[in-house]
Amino acid sequence: MLDMVLLIFFIVMAARIARIVVRESAIFREFNQSRSLAVAVLLFPLGPIALMALSFRLGWLPAAVAATACYLPALMIARRRIQVFELSGTDRTARAQGAATQAFGAAMVCFIYIAVFLVFMTVGRSV
Repeated sequence: MLDMVLLIFFIVMAARIARIVVRESAIFREFNQSRSLAVAVLLFPLGPIALMALSFRLGWLPAAVAATACYLPALMIARRRIQVFELSGTDRTARAQGAATQAFGAAMVCFIYIAVFLVFMTVGRSV
């Protein structure tokens, strides 16, 4: 049940962040930043799907690694964009910085989700 709720959450967040990045593409271009964040966040919904599908097929550890691979690009790209827009010195970057901050926060939530999944799987195996 939690997997389905988080899947919906990640779909909504990915669509929202991608839409803002596309809308603020002029700011990204002005500061020579690629809009790859919009593509990277579209991997967010694949994390819960990987955990659900691959844990039955390959085991829980490869599923966790695959889910981590869905979130890591967005985390790294978002962190770089946050730094660039913070150092820009202008308020025009607020929306673009907000999108990068949301992507970073959502990626952190994703990693917490994977950590909780791993704890449950580890505890479930030892009991």
